Amino acid sequence: MPATSTRNENALYEALILERYGRTLDELLQEQTRRPLPELLKEQQRRPRVPPVPVRQQPKPDSDAAAHYAALLEATAPRPRRSAA
Repeated sequence: MPATSTRNENALYEALILERYGRTLDELLQEQTRRPLPELLKEQQRRPRVPPVPVRQQPKPDSDAAAHYAALLEATAPRPRRSAA
């Protein structure tokens, strides 16, 4: 295991902190001077996360289903092999 991390790992870690707490690590550490960091993190965990709204799409029947199925069968049918002459 390397002792140092790469720039990509640092960027991913910063993105994770931003996603999880809504602020960068620098802002969180500055906030610690006003309120202790463990208390701030507990507050973030207490807030309920709003679940994403599911996207509802109504399935539409395929009007050309027979033609599409025939094209599929034609494309996947075994082809006759040429004899090596």
